Amino acid sequence: MLAQSSASTTQTPSDTQGKIDTLPPKTVVETPFTFQSGALVLPGTLTLPANHSHPLPVALIVAGSGPTDRNGNSAGPLKAQNNSNLYAILAWQLANAGIASVRYDKRVLGENLKKIDLPSISVDDFVDDVTAGARALAADRRFSKVILIGHSEGAELVLQAVNRGAPAAGIVMMSGAGRPIMSVIREQLSKQLPPEELTKWDSASARYLRGEDPGDVHPALRQLLLPTNLKFMQTWVKYDPPAEIAKVKVPVLIVQGGHDIQVSEADARDLKAAHPAAELLLIPAANHVYRATATDDRLAQLKLYTDPTIPVVPELATGIVAWIARLK
Repeated sequence: MLAQSSASTTQTPSDTQGKIDTLPPKTVVETPFTFQSGALVLPGTLTLPANHSHPLPVALIVAGSGPTDRNGNSAGPLKAQNNSNLYAILAWQLANAGIASVRYDKRVLGENLKKIDLPSISVDDFVDDVTAGARALAADRRFSKVILIGHSEGAELVLQAVNRGAPAAGIVMMSGAGRPIMSVIREQLSKQLPPEELTKWDSASARYLRGEDPGDVHPALRQLLLPTNLKFMQTWVKYDPPAEIAKVKVPVLIVQGGHDIQVSEADARDLKAAHPAAELLLIPAANHVYRATATDDRLAQLKLYTDPTIPVVPELATGIVAWIARLK
């Protein structure tokens, strides 16, 4: 989510793990895949089983918030907070189960960042990108059906995209919020800030969303109130997850970790309550990037976000694969 957690663990990968979760296994084949969204061409990676016959089901994997790339990692200083390689690992695991996937870089990354006017970007632009990707896959004869898989903010994007006409046989919402985003951010901050700083945040964020100078706020929170992100935030705060999921017409799988310190099990249950037909997959040991942990301590989870060789919980891929197999 937007307020990225900083977190560490005593868990370490086994000596034999090596680079199994940082390089594609020999059982998959990866090639470039691009698709057009408006004036932009979004670059991505197509992952297929090394031995396959067509047509295959294909998943479009949609990343979470911030400068998170197609693999689930961030560059520069944020690499120290976000380097899980989650989406690449999930793509490889899906391919080993006979499911193709495409994961792509958002419009605010790489060369496309030079082509856009960042202050004019809204949530709708990202929803349109998901829709464009889904349509490109639906038109590709190599694939039998399209599934949209979104993580964190991406869970919200795939839900909105399918409600606006994106072609999909079903959607998977991994760690999706069940409340408007400002409630989620405030809850995250309440676990990290003293009460007086939280009060400052409440006032500053309200001013910011009205288009005013946010004024005094904790220095660490200023990145959440940047003028260039104002339009995006003003559109994001209007998103009501329960109302949105209540409208969906395709099958939905809600996936949630029991030790997720960014989105809670209560969020998943709120989504399920708003759309009773959805399936709910709770993974008690998993955190936000689907690594096993026994703690909700933020510092104790840090390494789980930054060491891609720590295994992803097996329930994630097996649960998604089994659900896709049941889709018509």
